[in-house]
Amino acid sequence: MYSVKLPIAIFAAALMSIAMVAQAESADKHAHSTLVLDIKITGDSSVAGDAEDNLLKIAKFSEHLRQELQDKTRFVVIDDADDMAKVAAAAENEDLHRCNGCERALAREVGAGYVMLPSVFRMSHLISTLHIEVTDAESGTLLKRKAYDFRGNTDNAWERAIRYAIRDLEQWQPR
Repeated sequence: MYSVKLPIAIFAAALMSIAMVAQAESADKHAHSTLVLDIKITGDSSVAGDAEDNLLKIAKFSEHLRQELQDKTRFVVIDDADDMAKVAAAAENEDLHRCNGCERALAREVGAGYVMLPSVFRMSHLISTLHIEVTDAESGTLLKRKAYDFRGNTDNAWERAIRYAIRDLEQWQPR
């Protein structure tokens, strides 16, 4: 009898531990509400005909980045239609990537604790770098800054850069 009760007790304790870890991870994920701005392209965009292609890439890969962050990391991406309308309206009036903290105020207004500023610096038509910055919306403290070089201006190249960024952010914990 002794030998049967002990393994059952150990098994029950293990199940409870697993449940508590899962619950803690779920609660932790919801602590990282994040406003993710659209990707901004900087640097060389002098290639004729790139303007329309750039707009399409910004729309497509900004949404792809948000979806990947939501699905694969601890970030909860702000995506409420009303909140995103506020962001779009603010972006019409000023460059949210260079507004001296207005992006943090906007993040707080939509209920986000963090703001992510993604940008792609184009050294040339074929050499680019995806930059990711995560800032605490309240204090303005820069929590993470990382760059991912990629070659080519194809959808596949952009997807690969985002995939590497997501891989880095999957287990990252803000302080």
